[in-house]
Amino acid sequence: MVKLEVCIDSFESAINAIHGGAEELEVCSSLAEGGLTPTVGLVKQILHMVQNIGTGMPIHHTCSECKCTELTEKPSVNIMIRCRAGSDFCYTLMEVETMLLDLVVMKNMGVNRFVFGALTSEQEVDVDTCAKMIAKASPLPVTFHRAFDICKNTLVSLEKIVKLGFDRVLTSGQRPSVEDQEALQLITDLMGFYKDKIHIMPGAGINTENVKEYVKLGCPFIHSSCKVAREPKIGQTLSMAMETAGPERIYYTDKNSVIRLRCAIRNEHLLI
Repeated sequence: MVKLEVCIDSFESAINAIHGGAEELEVCSSLAEGGLTPTVGLVKQILHMVQNIGTGMPIHHTCSECKCTELTEKPSVNIMIRCRAGSDFCYTLMEVETMLLDLVVMKNMGVNRFVFGALTSEQEVDVDTCAKMIAKASPLPVTFHRAFDICKNTLVSLEKIVKLGFDRVLTSGQRPSVEDQEALQLITDLMGFYKDKIHIMPGAGINTENVKEYVKLGCPFIHSSCKVAREPKIGQTLSMAMETAGPERIYYTDKNSVIRLRCAIRNEHLLI
């Protein structure tokens, strides 16, 4: 059965993803920045909510007219470890120290998996930094995130990722979106070479149509935010992003978008 990992950066999104049936949550902060390490408070909230699944009780006190009391399967809680924005993924020793400390804190809280990636200034896999993270995370599994999509030598990089001990890699096929036919071709090739060595998880631009191609390929996991946008509650906002002009929209995971995507993955009739 193909599983859906939904990336979220708020408690509201986590609840919506669970109500929609997501099998896994990738917990981050600031998805607008590609996802950063989440706060301890958010992780604690989500873990507490997940523990309520299977008890016959609502998963949160705000749940009143949903069927979450019937849920039995607890989603995997996967934690992004990424201390800052910027898509170079090339970290200083101080930044690595910060991320190792974050990882230990989250590990002790009882999470299920970590998500991490680091590169050298030559856009190769940073073997030393990744090895430290893998060792500190053990025995929990670790996903190598979309830093893979800017690696210069695709197959050599994936071989390093496998040898380091990552058991999953998130990729958009080294294109901005999996919608691109070149992305589909690369992921097809990666599945052909590596499907027995590491789980290839397509993400970025996944929708109810193109996901069928990736399910057909045999990808065991699909990654999506299933997000929608809403306008701020006040008319005038202060743009906190350095390069953003105008009012900022607020993005969150939509329960019905999760349901639709899961139906497409499973080739089930949509009932909503």
